[in-house]
Amino acid sequence: MPRERTHSNGGHKSHNGRKSHNGMSRSNTSSRSRRGTAVSVEWLRNFLSEMLAVEKGGVKLYEKALSELDHSELEDKLTEFLNQTHRHVELCTSMIEAVDADAEFQSPGAQAAEHKAEGLISAKVPPEMQDLNNIENLVLAETKDHWNWETLASIAPKIGDPELKRAATKAISEVRRQEKTHLDWNEKTLSKLAMESAMHPSANEMSESEAGDQDEEIYSKED
Repeated sequence: MPRERTHSNGGHKSHNGRKSHNGMSRSNTSSRSRRGTAVSVEWLRNFLSEMLAVEKGGVKLYEKALSELDHSELEDKLTEFLNQTHRHVELCTSMIEAVDADAEFQSPGAQAAEHKAEGLISAKVPPEMQDLNNIENLVLAETKDHWNWETLASIAPKIGDPELKRAATKAISEVRRQEKTHLDWNEKTLSKLAMESAMHPSANEMSESEAGDQDEEIYSKED
């Protein structure tokens, strides 16, 4: 008689590779483990501190742009974005408090962000370049802002604390589209101002042109 095959019911994996020692799929165990991994609380605290510093820097940059504004047609949008950025500061502060951190706490990234903003604010340019320079500064700030909120959106599902997760999800739904609008508008406005600058002669060019006209007038009278 042919010998009857026997199968182990213990901790060995079957030939089709689907069973582990506890009867669960190894791939399922691995995927559940990945889904269950929460983002580091320390990293999150530092990141939110940096987000807050960038938003506070944005407030100062919008205020500077408005105080030096020559193109009055930009005032309404800049004011709208300033008010929204004030709101973003409030939301970042609430999230930091939800992670049990002092709102005055500054991570190394936050300190760097503050220094960068101050550097942009302190840079001096000729009066005719102020609007162009201020909008360029806002493009830089809003690029970082937009990246911050997109990153927060990507890690929000991994936040372990339920209260903070709710606060982050709510803030993201309010701010994410605004940040995209801020960045797009400032980029387009920067291009518009750059084109305007390219098509208009500078004060030095105008002075040289006027001097040339005077020379031609003198020569013509001598003739």
